[in-house]
Amino acid sequence: MSEDLAELARLSEEAGALGEQLHLARGELDRANGERVRLERAAGVAAGRSALADGTARRDQSTVDHLATMRYRGGDTGATRAAVLAESPRDLVHRLDTLRRLSGATTSALDASRAASREAVQLREEAARSAAEARDAARVAQERTDALARRTEEMRVRMDEVRRRVDALSDAQRDLWIGGPVVPEGYVAPPVDDVNSAALRVALSRLGAPYSWGATGPSEFDCSGLMVWSYAQEGKALPRASQAQAVAGAPVAMNDIRPGDLVIYFPGATHVGMYAGDGLVLHAPTYGVPVRLEQVDAMPIHGIRRY
Repeated sequence: MSEDLAELARLSEEAGALGEQLHLARGELDRANGERVRLERAAGVAAGRSALADGTARRDQSTVDHLATMRYRGGDTGATRAAVLAESPRDLVHRLDTLRRLSGATTSALDASRAASREAVQLREEAARSAAEARDAARVAQERTDALARRTEEMRVRMDEVRRRVDALSDAQRDLWIGGPVVPEGYVAPPVDDVNSAALRVALSRLGAPYSWGATGPSEFDCSGLMVWSYAQEGKALPRASQAQAVAGAPVAMNDIRPGDLVIYFPGATHVGMYAGDGLVLHAPTYGVPVRLEQVDAMPIHGIRRY
């Protein structure tokens, strides 16, 4: 490969890596926004409960005040006073019974008022914490939104440069850039005997499809988008970014690799393909190179995952 094509390959790899990082950042932003919404709802619920508790505390205190006023107006100063003021034994019994009921009601109302006040304080504190957490979540979401916008612009600039250079290649250079046939001679697809090999068969149907950054099919793909689309046709959801695909699923050793397993490449897990059997991997390489098969060890392997 010429020096110019080697430089183009480096730029293309950087652009693809940035694209996968962007997919990952979008997922993080979605989670941050989801957490913000959840906390804002929790803050609203907590504020409502706090307001209800405050209202209950005020009503209970009003009851206590009312009962105290009744006792004062009734001249209630205890059993001795009731005995002095009683005009007959029956009147004494009535006064003592009234005193007992007022005393019990006042005690109950006072207990309820104190409990309601404590609950109101706790709920106000809970509402304040929820509101603070919601503000923090909103700040994090905004920071990630701003960072995503910056990275999106950076990716656009790099991808535009790669497109410009690839589109300017001569026919001979383009053949070198593509690097060989889409399907090596003699390749036979493995039989379909599970969901993974079924996903591979779906992916094989897209051999020759053009590469497009950010695309998830059905006619154009980037590397992780091809994995997502192929497995989705078999009813299985995969993470969007190659870095996320590199940590989901189950780890697999190279000597145990099977058709349909995902092969993650480069130290930053910035590229991904699907094992196709016969020591080959199916992947969407880069701009100007169609979905194709090539040797599984053509790039440095980061890890293998089974879904």
